[in-house]
Amino acid sequence: MKNLKKVLTVMSTTLAISLTSSALMAAYPEKPINVIVPWGAGGDSDLTTRIWAKAIEKDLGVPVVVINKSGGGGIIGTSFVARSRKDGYTLINAGLSNMLVTPNFSKAPYSFDSFSPILKMTSVPLGIIVAEDSPYKTFPEFVNGAKVKTITQGSWGASSSGTILAEIISKEAGYKPRYINAKSSAESMVSLVGGHIDSAIAFPPSFGPHVKAGRARILVMNKKMAEYPNTPTFADYGIKGSFEGWSGIFAPKGVPQEVIDRLVAATVKAMKDPDVIAQYKNIGATMDFRYGPEWIADMKENYGMMKTAAADAKK
Repeated sequence: MKNLKKVLTVMSTTLAISLTSSALMAAYPEKPINVIVPWGAGGDSDLTTRIWAKAIEKDLGVPVVVINKSGGGGIIGTSFVARSRKDGYTLINAGLSNMLVTPNFSKAPYSFDSFSPILKMTSVPLGIIVAEDSPYKTFPEFVNGAKVKTITQGSWGASSSGTILAEIISKEAGYKPRYINAKSSAESMVSLVGGHIDSAIAFPPSFGPHVKAGRARILVMNKKMAEYPNTPTFADYGIKGSFEGWSGIFAPKGVPQEVIDRLVAATVKAMKDPDVIAQYKNIGATMDFRYGPEWIADMKENYGMMKTAAADAKK
């Protein structure tokens, strides 16, 4: 009888906790949500996240605050979120760099399994950019020049996707740049147009304004874009591979499924808004909204590929 009372007490307590947790999640969100961007302000990740955050605020009924926490090639901000409470009020902007590349190519204090993937917002093609007054008018000229003298190239961290992809590209093309790392690709572009570096590897949200203003020129990019119809692709020069980035939202591992469902539902509505679509198009990002098991499985596969690439690089 005594044991039965203990069992009933434990069951009652467990049920009460479960009901309380469900009630709290049903009310999510009840306060502002912070989204950490582990890069500097004005970069690709920053811009895409700010559009998303503003777009879902109305449906959620609370402010969605974007906070830049840069440093360590994205490691500082990303590891901060990995250690945060699993309540859905601290999220991270995640992409190829901090979620798939950095954990494999550096000693990051987190891995892909430290997070719960929520959704993917956009994808962007990588490009190699030079200043408008650069002596290199085409990619072949750039490659030939880099074989004669060392050419500097702006990126955003030694273990970032920009640098890793740039390494693959340069190896395929037969040259070796000297990387000048910044807090974001936007900062690299400022250095480029200011005459401090010879080239930069960047995505449209960062290089677009400078190209449109006539301050920079795209030599080559991952794929054709309507905005830059005459720009050749890496494939045009026989360089194989997919060189593009993506931007998404993750939470610390173990966040309740109700949180994920609520954020996805708000995003589904936002991504149908013509104004949101126009904003992404304006910064040169392609809407590539994905979520759920299939998307997560794809990322896990890519994470494994990066792990293998990192192991091969150490041989």
